Amino acid sequence: MTSTDNGTREVSTMIQSRTGFMVVTLLILFSCCLAGGCLSVLSQSGNGETGPGSGGSGLRATLINQDTDWGFSRGCVWTTTFQVSNQGNTTVQGVTLHLELVNAKNGAVRDTKEIYLGTIAPGESKEARITLDGECLDEYTVRAFPAVSGL
Repeated sequence: MTSTDNGTREVSTMIQSRTGFMVVTLLILFSCCLAGGCLSVLSQSGNGETGPGSGGSGLRATLINQDTDWGFSRGCVWTTTFQVSNQGNTTVQGVTLHLELVNAKNGAVRDTKEIYLGTIAPGESKEARITLDGECLDEYTVRAFPAVSGL
């Protein structure tokens, strides 16, 4: 066997080794991308009725849209859009929407947010867009309570 044959074999072995490493690396990255996604689709617990602190005002919060996203820095996030409507006969001032991201299996509250909506007249609705943080592999529901400050 000549030194040229040995050199060709070494180059061939080195190329195979690098190709195998690249294939394994790509498979690992692909697996991480598949496993890292948010598995849960939010549903609203209850039927959007008024919550504590609404004072019988006729306020109702309803989940109308959601988007899920995942990133290395934040993990899984759900951007929700809620519509808060005043089904009563009087104008309600100081309306706040309180949200809770709740683990569907054990009932633990994972994230809470509040957003001030202001005044809502009878028959009027306002939308609120809020981002909630959760764990990627858990299933969640969201509780939304419109409240009136000063009650």
